[in-house]
Amino acid sequence: MHSKKWHLLIIVMLFLLVSAACSTNESSTAPSTGNATGAAAAKNDHKTLKIRFYDDPAGFDPATVFRIENENIVFNIFSGLTTYDSATGAIIPDLAESWQTSDNKTWTFKLRKGVQWQGGYGEFTSKDVLYTYNRNIDKKTASPYATDLANIESMEAPDDYSVKVVLKQPDGNFLHVVANYHQGQIVKKEAIEAAGAQVKFKPVGTGPYALESVDVNSEIVLVRHPQYYKGPAPIEKLIFSIIKDEATSTIALQNGEIDLIMRANKEENLDTLSKAGFKMNNVKNYANSLRIFNMTNPILADVRVRQALAYAVDFNAIAKAVNPQLQAGTSSILMDWMDGYTDKAPKYEYNPEKAKKLLVEAGYPNGFKMTQTNTSATGITDTLQLEQEYLKKVGVTLEFVLVDTPTYNKVRNDGDFMTAGRLLPAVNPDMILFSYLHPNNKSPGGLNGARYDNPVLTEKLEAARAEVDKDKRKKLYEEVQVIAMTDLPYMPTFGSNVFWPSKTNVDGVVINKLAQVDFYGVDIK
Repeated sequence: MHSKKWHLLIIVMLFLLVSAACSTNESSTAPSTGNATGAAAAKNDHKTLKIRFYDDPAGFDPATVFRIENENIVFNIFSGLTTYDSATGAIIPDLAESWQTSDNKTWTFKLRKGVQWQGGYGEFTSKDVLYTYNRNIDKKTASPYATDLANIESMEAPDDYSVKVVLKQPDGNFLHVVANYHQGQIVKKEAIEAAGAQVKFKPVGTGPYALESVDVNSEIVLVRHPQYYKGPAPIEKLIFSIIKDEATSTIALQNGEIDLIMRANKEENLDTLSKAGFKMNNVKNYANSLRIFNMTNPILADVRVRQALAYAVDFNAIAKAVNPQLQAGTSSILMDWMDGYTDKAPKYEYNPEKAKKLLVEAGYPNGFKMTQTNTSATGITDTLQLEQEYLKKVGVTLEFVLVDTPTYNKVRNDGDFMTAGRLLPAVNPDMILFSYLHPNNKSPGGLNGARYDNPVLTEKLEAARAEVDKDKRKKLYEEVQVIAMTDLPYMPTFGSNVFWPSKTNVDGVVINKLAQVDFYGVDIK
């Protein structure tokens, strides 16, 4: 009897222990937001994704962030009032759950309630929106994106969850201005002030991931934001390993040292990984590259010289010879999938004899020497060497000035070059046309590195931004492109494709039209 009592007691105790354990597991896995993503994250609490980061990190302050690799970090830390659907590029709600306008001039945004800042900075409110935009406009911030907000006449926060913005002129593209990109990414005043001089490397946002640590020589580590308004991300930690050499990153992926390569852009590496069965995540024809002509240079100030340089190089042939998977020659400042694109603008098909004739007319029968500033991380590629050879055939000697990435960013922002390259990822056509062609945006202080100023184009550009009628706006944009491609302050070179190869068990890598990946949607099977 005594033995039976002990057996019964042991059974009861085991039952209670099992019940308690089940109760504890249910409590710890219950998502705080009640959504499927949160539940998945809690069940797979310690997933880590290792990603190749291909250059020196240059900082993650949205007001000054530059280059796509840094923008990928910022895109996952911060949020905007709106954001982009990764697959389609369509504008969708983010920190603003809805908005209203009747004339494209007065915009009222209804903000989400309960959105939490990373780092214990409390709840996001309308005051954060006003602070961010005012900070970006302030000349002391020295943001190259300040001009994107220059159309704002006034801003007010009627309450904690609404923002009213009145523009100087109607802008049908304003939802792009407030999107999760550059000037639209919302920051926290207290976090900015606490960071002080280290603001570039102490970002605090409301996005799905927060910065845990950064070593500019080795890695950047992001951890998921457990209070993200959509629920915790499936992957707990993102480790961005700085691997500048692409062949090294290819080997690292093959050896399992990393799971995902941010931007693979060499044909031989793509071929190697594709044949080995890795997943070749990609987006095609997402952005054009341009050659910027500094029009304050006495040689490049002559439009005949700029046109001659365009006729002198066969970019289609270079792309086919060097990067057939990654590039194709292009002849437009806008992508053909963008609203307002036109194929009526002048095109400069390869014609070396015409190039020579224009150089003679411009007073350079024996050509001239031209310098181009590039980042040392990219170096002098096969593509650049072929372009150099084409130019030599018409008498132009192209020399390269290689600088580190932070210097390169400053040189381009300041307009301190003869020629330089520029990739133009964008979804909003107005962002490209207005930022690069309007005289108010001349560098330093804006993205118009050519320092281009054509009053006729400017008038049409301003009219297009203000036009409420979509068809009339499109026609004006077409006229702007015709003028721009005639004056040629920027020479289109290549249309680009982007590849992010990964292990086959990495799921949900969707590269958007800004060459960014929303890691909230990425998981490891």
